[in-house]
Amino acid sequence: MDAFAQFFDVTLLATIGLIFVATLFGAYLRSRQRDVCLKSFEGYKVTIERSGDKLIWGEMELEGTGLELHYTDSVQDTNHVVSSYVMYAAEYADIQAIYRYVDQLDEEGVKQRQKDLDRSFHPNIVHRSLRGVQHFFHLANESLSDVMSVIIGRLRKPAGRYISDTGEEHLRRFGTTVIGSVGGNYEGLLERLIGHKVIADILEGDEVHEHVGIFKNYSPDFIELLNVQFPERQSVALAAQCGVDAFVLSAQVEDGKIHVKNQTSQPILVQSLTTDDGEEEMLNVVVNSDESLELHPEKPFEKGSLNVRVVRELDMIVPRTRCVIRHRAERYKPEILPEIIFDLGFILTGSSVLDAREARLRRRIQETPDAALAMSNLGGILVQKKQFAEAETWLRRAYELRNSLPDNGKRTEMLLAELERKHKNTIANSQLISGQRESVAVPMLSANGSTNGTSAPQQGPYSGM
Repeated sequence: MDAFAQFFDVTLLATIGLIFVATLFGAYLRSRQRDVCLKSFEGYKVTIERSGDKLIWGEMELEGTGLELHYTDSVQDTNHVVSSYVMYAAEYADIQAIYRYVDQLDEEGVKQRQKDLDRSFHPNIVHRSLRGVQHFFHLANESLSDVMSVIIGRLRKPAGRYISDTGEEHLRRFGTTVIGSVGGNYEGLLERLIGHKVIADILEGDEVHEHVGIFKNYSPDFIELLNVQFPERQSVALAAQCGVDAFVLSAQVEDGKIHVKNQTSQPILVQSLTTDDGEEEMLNVVVNSDESLELHPEKPFEKGSLNVRVVRELDMIVPRTRCVIRHRAERYKPEILPEIIFDLGFILTGSSVLDAREARLRRRIQETPDAALAMSNLGGILVQKKQFAEAETWLRRAYELRNSLPDNGKRTEMLLAELERKHKNTIANSQLISGQRESVAVPMLSANGSTNGTSAPQQGPYSGM
């Protein structure tokens, strides 16, 4: 033993052994650590929307360092035939949202999804205990770090006998890694909302929109929502004197008029008409399920496309940098959900496109004082710009002329209801910010044009974002 001790220092051997074991265990933990929200979409066909409206879809395979989407069919690239898309964890910040369409799940996918929901919303004692342990480790993070320091101090007495300075530094790092991996990120406020229907504010480009869904889970990087009624963008090609029978609607162009019929079980919002010369005419007309109506474009066209919003039920994962859980939604009546689904949102920055549309609509109203559709669209733009008082004026004038609107004022009535709701939120936020607690008269907006209280302030609830 004396000869062995001459060639090998016990402290060095202990340090090497500790580093070796700790490195292996730490590597195992890192390899197994995957985002809990992304993990629930693994094995499903999903669509990833990246910034700039770039869409990628395929079956998700998740690893700790990123994910891979496997295409259903190989895709011919410029110089290659590709079968998957790889996204690294460092690129997650570029994600706008990840969608899983409920109506596209096969029988096995439906079963797996339901099993996951039962485990999340009705956990057994094992799952409850594991989640409780994770929360405990997170809350006790600082205390456990202090305990680790005490343990290291004991190992170093007498000085240098059991562990070297290098081993001490590695052990501290290892302890932090283990505690962080076990604990995750815990927020008591969000824990109370799991399993409840909520309204989330989601940043889409430079606009903030509201979406209703069931809050399933959260992680340090993502928010997961289920059963979201999402207004998906779709485009239907048109040609003069021709008809089209798309999945969502049928359309017939005849004598300068467009006859549209909704072929889905949910309302459709016909947003605009883009003609072959590149010009876009705002429409903003709601077509109920199995309903037909007639549109009258301002100018004749040979070819164009209808830009519509179609309600799709989906589950979605959104980065927390783009999503905030803002309200509970259990008490919302079903009849106001279309208003929230097709919400206008708020513009966070100036928009030259929006300014150009506003100027064009004002000219249209000046040329044709009874242009009800132009009044309704102008009111919608002013709501987006948070100019509530003038927006209300134009929307009420449009509603008075609702019999001349293609949808008899359904969309205008939605906009008035949205204006009322956002006006209330604005006043509530202003009270919170200013610290005022006295009662304030909130103007109640109704379709018949009556009001109660003062005029709307010129600032929106997102002005502080």
